[in-house]
Amino acid sequence: MKRRARLLPLLGWTMAAACSGGGGEEMRGPASSDTAPTGDAPRAAAPAPGQSMSISQGTVPMKITGKVARHSFESSVTGECATSAESSIYDVPATQWHVMFGGDDRSNVQHLNLTVWRPRSGAPDMVGLSLQSGEITHRIATVQGGELVGSGTPGVREEGKGGILTVTGQDDHGHPIELSVHCERFDEVVAEGG
Repeated sequence: MKRRARLLPLLGWTMAAACSGGGGEEMRGPASSDTAPTGDAPRAAAPAPGQSMSISQGTVPMKITGKVARHSFESSVTGECATSAESSIYDVPATQWHVMFGGDDRSNVQHLNLTVWRPRSGAPDMVGLSLQSGEITHRIATVQGGELVGSGTPGVREEGKGGILTVTGQDDHGHPIELSVHCERFDEVVAEGG
């Protein structure tokens, strides 16, 4: 089922946030009757330092488990999970999987923005991660062409309509990080007006 969620503007913000607000990110959504196949999707600006950004709770049940340094966490929440085989990042055609969660005070994860990119050329997967658990925001960005932050190896395991996204690596503070997000389903990213 196609969902016309606010995903594309948020995805633009995701990569801006994951890459420290660096310019030049290019996000492309799937073609529709109103957009050309290579039309740029709208981007939202990253919030200024100290400024919060309201993030929708979404409608997809997900389970977030992870470990940063010695701190382990697990949360069952509702957020946004989406995928598109017709995306592009820095002019590299790729399939993307995206997860977003934020704003639930009952969870020990305050904010999560995770995008895994799989270039259609067969090049290694790339990841953009911004995770806040406690007082610290942990970031990893391995997208070639953007600002590289930390290091990490992403993984995708599709299961029916959903799947599991994983990241293992080191964040921008040098802390080891392991993250797994199980999405009950992945909605399809649909261009605004599409």
